[in-house]
Amino acid sequence: MDGGKKIFVTISPYPSLIFMVLFPRKKTDNYRDHLIQRLGEILPGALCWGVLIVGISSSFFAPVAAAIFIIFYDLFWLTRVLVLSILTIIAYRKLSKNQKINWTVKCEDLGRRYGLRWNEVYHLIVIPYVNEGFEILEPTLKSLKKSHYPKNRMIISMSCEKRAGKEAWKNQEVLKEKYGKNFAGFLTAVHPDNLPNEMKAKSGNANWALKNALRFLAEKNIKPLSVVVSNFDCDTRAHPEYFASVTYHYIDNPDRTRCSYQPLPMFNNNIWDTNIVVRIVSLGTSFWHMIESVRHERLVTFSSHSMSLVALLDVGMWQNDIISEDSAIFWQCYSKYDGDYRTIPLFLPVSMDATLADTTGKTMLNQYKQLRRWAYGIESFPRLLRVFFNKKSKIPRLSRWSIVGTMLEGRISWGTTSFMLLFMGWLPLMVGGIKFNEMVLAHNLPLITQSLMRMAMVGIICSGILSFFIVPRRPKHYGWLKNISFSVQSFFIPLVALLMSAPPAMDAMTRLMIGKYFGSFWVSEKKVKPQENVKCKV
Repeated sequence: MDGGKKIFVTISPYPSLIFMVLFPRKKTDNYRDHLIQRLGEILPGALCWGVLIVGISSSFFAPVAAAIFIIFYDLFWLTRVLVLSILTIIAYRKLSKNQKINWTVKCEDLGRRYGLRWNEVYHLIVIPYVNEGFEILEPTLKSLKKSHYPKNRMIISMSCEKRAGKEAWKNQEVLKEKYGKNFAGFLTAVHPDNLPNEMKAKSGNANWALKNALRFLAEKNIKPLSVVVSNFDCDTRAHPEYFASVTYHYIDNPDRTRCSYQPLPMFNNNIWDTNIVVRIVSLGTSFWHMIESVRHERLVTFSSHSMSLVALLDVGMWQNDIISEDSAIFWQCYSKYDGDYRTIPLFLPVSMDATLADTTGKTMLNQYKQLRRWAYGIESFPRLLRVFFNKKSKIPRLSRWSIVGTMLEGRISWGTTSFMLLFMGWLPLMVGGIKFNEMVLAHNLPLITQSLMRMAMVGIICSGILSFFIVPRRPKHYGWLKNISFSVQSFFIPLVALLMSAPPAMDAMTRLMIGKYFGSFWVSEKKVKPQENVKCKV
C-alpha cells in the first residue's frame, strides 16, 4: 500500500482533482490519521451543502414532503427561539448580579483553599498585536490599571509582530514607560517572521510573549501553579472586577488547572459609531455567548479568556499552525486530559471593538471576513476526530459523540438556517407544479409559516429590549435619532442573518472542505473614536 502510494506520487506530478480534494495537504504522516483529518474537514461543509441541495431539490420533485418538513422546521425554530430567549434573560440576570459583587472581598473571605491563598495568585496578561495604533492599545492598559485586583500581582507581556515595522514596535515601549510602574512586571517583545512550523497567526505571537514572560517568572521564582494566564485581544477592556472574579473561581476549585475561565465578550468600545448591520452582528454574538454561558456544559473558550499556566505548559502552549487559537486551546486541553477539562463561565463583561473602517463598504467587508474567520474555527473538528478515533483515547464514548453532534449541528445551523427559514417557506409553491398548488397544504403553507415566524418575533423583541441594557450609554455627540435607529434595528435581523450569517459560514466550511486553507490570520481593522464610555449599563 505504501509502495503504491510512492509510485503514484513519483509518476504523477500533477495529481487529479479528486486526489487534490481528498488529500490536499498533509497535517500528519500517519495515513489513517490523514484520512480522518480529511473526513473531518469535508464533513461540515458537505453536510451543509447537502441540506441546501436536498431542500431545494425536494421542492421540485417532492413538494409535499418539502412543505411538511418546513412546517416542522419552523416549529422547531419557534421552540428554539423561545428557549434561547429565556436563556438570554437568565444570562442577563446573572451578568447584572455578578457586576455588583465585590469579588476581592469574596476572595479575602475564602482564606487558604486547596493549598493557595488569593493574594498568592499572579495574573499574566498576554497582549499580542500587529500594527494597532496607540489609540487602540492605551485604553486596554488603562482598563488594566483600573482593575480592582492588586497591581503588584499583575504582569503584562506585550509582543508586536516584526513585520509591522519600528513605529508599531515603539507603541509598546511608550506604554511600558507610561504604565510599567503600575504592575509587577511589564514585558515587551518583537515576534520575528517566518519561524519554523509557524503560521502567521495570533498564536505564534502569543507564544512569543509567553516565552518572554516565562523567563521573568523564573527570575522571580514564581511557580506556574500560582499563575493564571489571560490571552487578550489588544482591544480588550476588562471589567474592574474581572481578575478578582477569576481569582475567586481559581482558588475555590480543587481542579483549578483543569479549567478555563470565560468572560462575556461584548463589542461595546465603538458600538455607537458603527453601522446597523455591524451592531446587529456584534449584539447577536454577545447574546449567543451569554446563552452558551448558561449552558456551561458545552461552553468553549472564545476570544479573550483566562486559564492556568500549568495547563498551558502541559499542552505545549498555543498551536502554531491554526487560525482560531482561542477555541483550539480548549480542545488541546480537553484532549490532553482525556476529557477532564471544562470552561467556567464568568458573568462579567470584557469589551472589545466592533468592526469599523473608514468607509461603509470596507466596514461591511471586514465584518464578513471576521465572521468567516470565526466560522473557520471548525478547523479544530478534524483534529478532534483524530483524537476521538484513536484507540488509546480515554475520553468517554458518549462525550465524544455528544461533542461531534454538537459541533456539526452548530455549523449546519449557522450555514443553513437563514436560507431555510427565509426561502423554503415559499419555494415549494414556486416550483412544486400545478398539482401541488391545487392542494389544501399548498394554500395553508404560507399562512402556517407566516404565523410561526410572527410568533418567533418574541425573540427579536426580547433581544431588542436587552440590547439597551448591555451597551454603554449613547455618547453625547449623538442625538436621539441614534436611539431610534437602535430601537428598530432588531427588525432587520432576518435580512442581516441572510447576508452576514450563512454566507461567511458556508465560505469558511467550503474552503476547508476543498482544501483551500487560510495561510495566515486575518487581523480585523480596529478603529475607535476617543469619546467612548464603554461601561455596561447594568
